[in-house]
Amino acid sequence: MNARPYWLVPSLLLIVIAATIVCGFALTLDGPANFDAPILMWFRNSNDTAQLAGLPWVTQFWLSMTWLGNTTPRLLVAGLAILGLVLLRRWRSALFVTGVLVSGIALSTLIKGWVGRPRPQLVAHLDQVSSMSFPSGHALNSTLFYLTITLIIAPLITHRIARWFLYGLAISSSLAIGISRVALGVHWPSDVLASWVIAYCWLGLWVMLAKHYWPKALT
Repeated sequence: MNARPYWLVPSLLLIVIAATIVCGFALTLDGPANFDAPILMWFRNSNDTAQLAGLPWVTQFWLSMTWLGNTTPRLLVAGLAILGLVLLRRWRSALFVTGVLVSGIALSTLIKGWVGRPRPQLVAHLDQVSSMSFPSGHALNSTLFYLTITLIIAPLITHRIARWFLYGLAISSSLAIGISRVALGVHWPSDVLASWVIAYCWLGLWVMLAKHYWPKALT
């Protein structure tokens, strides 16, 4: 039996990213997906859609989660991780992390300007925004930031439970950040879902290329 062509998986990942972007254009032209509005409204008080449903601290909770996806904390965590890798003389891994994160920001910004989907106006925005809606930069870049750093740092931890805890923390944080953007009314759920798909595919593409061309970056 012939071995699977190396470029099959990377090609599929690029196709998924391209298909997701096409979906973004469709949503911009045809309007929100069927599940967008119901999910957005689920987070809101039925008597006052400018307020989140639930206890008073819920708004602050989602604001705290979205803060983790802001540029400053992301860059702080990334900077510390890259500095640590350099001090450990793992400069290849440091370059890999830098490449994934910088390219992710560029990709997110490019798609936002290209697709041009407006922000949802169905409910009041509980966070300040100025860019376009698709994809969610918070969801896409925080997923890339926290998962990439974990992917490189976790193998250096000898305790298996600690490694799994780190993976769980990275995944749960990226999920919470994405959900917070919907709860705060600044993104449609489809924006966030697309961001997660693009982020995982983009990271997968980088890992595949590194394994083939630069395996020392992952060790």
